[in-house]
Amino acid sequence: MVDELFFQSLKEKYYAPVSFPLSSVAIQDAVKAFYKFLEEPDSVKTFMNFRMPPVQRRGEVGFYHRDPTDEVRRDSKDFFHFHPVVFEKYQGFIESHPTVADFMHKALPIWEKSRDAAYEVFSKFEPQFPGTIDKVFKGPYVRIFLRFLHYNWVSCGKYLAQPHFDAGSFTLAISESDAGLRIGSCPEDLKLVSHQDGQALFFLSSVFNKVIETRDYVPAWHDVIQLDETVMGKPFARWAVVAFIEVPGVEQLLRSETHKFAAQS
Repeated sequence: MVDELFFQSLKEKYYAPVSFPLSSVAIQDAVKAFYKFLEEPDSVKTFMNFRMPPVQRRGEVGFYHRDPTDEVRRDSKDFFHFHPVVFEKYQGFIESHPTVADFMHKALPIWEKSRDAAYEVFSKFEPQFPGTIDKVFKGPYVRIFLRFLHYNWVSCGKYLAQPHFDAGSFTLAISESDAGLRIGSCPEDLKLVSHQDGQALFFLSSVFNKVIETRDYVPAWHDVIQLDETVMGKPFARWAVVAFIEVPGVEQLLRSETHKFAAQS
């Protein structure tokens, strides 16, 4: 049965709420574990680092730091991309580092709920676009990368995340510490969105139509802004948890394409 409200929201708001039955406490506990992980020496934080084949912009697993001086308009942030394959590749390392183990084990149920939410979403697409589930879930590993993200407010000013399309196929915005996420189709129609407990926000990324061939929908142009100007430049932390859903064999766009409207925002 077609979920009319889901598709109407995706068409008119450029995102759609989906069920995500995991308590906010479990998510916040994982975020706390992430912040403890960030206190570890670089040798520990960067030890788990690899790309899942084929090599793509969204194939990264491990810890990454982004700085505004690295590249034009790059955001200032620290993040970790989690995938359960870390337990296969780094089991000994994980279990020998209690802070790492705590973070990895608390990230796992969020990843599992992301996988379940993705299956529910693509079940909605399946009647109209047969084969969608198989495209996303084929292969030995589902290519869902769970990002734990820390924004460095002191460096970012108004934009905590610069305006962009996500590089991959689909995105689930799971949770954030503060409002500020805006979603639209272009710079002119960005609107603030909010998270509800028990829900995630699903939206289309830049190459979704290589998976679902349709002109009925467009990818979500989005950013994150600092709403309270009184805290700009102060060392407060903002966090978010996001799942990127990628599809084997789908080539992703270059940054020049995913950020092409940024100068207008």
